[in-house]
Order: sequence, then C-alpha cells, then structure tokens
Amino acid sequence: MVPESAVVVWQVRGVIEDVHCFFYPKRAGFALAVERAGERLLDERFDHFPSLMARAREMKRTLVDAGFEPVEEVVDTPGLEWLLRQFVRAGVAPLHALTPRAC
Repeated sequence: MVPESAVVVWQVRGVIEDVHCFFYPKRAGFALAVERAGERLLDERFDHFPSLMARAREMKRTLVDAGFEPVEEVVDTPGLEWLLRQFVRAGVAPLHALTPRAC
C-alpha cells in the first residue's frame, strides 16, 4: 500500500495490471518502491535523491522496453519541481503521478 506521504514517480500499464513506482521519506533518506496490484515488488533505500531518481528512470526504461506502456497523466497537474519543494517544506507531498516529461 502506498504511504500517504509518497510521491508517485511513474506508472506503466501492462496487459493485465498496472505497475507504479513511488518514493517516500525514511529515517536518514528515502525509500523507492514498486508495486503491482497492491503487492510490493521492490523497496530500496537511498541516501541521495539523484540516485533514487536515476534508479526509478532505469526501472521504467526496463519495463517500457519489455512492452509496458507509460500511463499518460493529466497535463495541468503540478510538476516535479513543485512536488519536491512541497516535500522539502512539509516533509510530505500529495499522492500524485508525475507527467512523463518529469521522469
């Protein structure tokens, strides 16, 4: 289950189920997780945000190369920069899927 303070980085659609990737704060860093149908497939910890985002992009590329389709998001939603400012300011950000351009 996605924590309330998580920020969804990307979502891809498979033939049967969607897969989504999100990060959330952990003591001394961040956690990056991938879920499919509510089942946690991956949970990795990172000390540095750029490393977390690089890993998220790598996983998305792998799934897209395997035939998953990126889920298009609503264009008028806040971008990554706004979400990160909100996250740094309050320690949380609203659950939100980022636009494909930001990933």
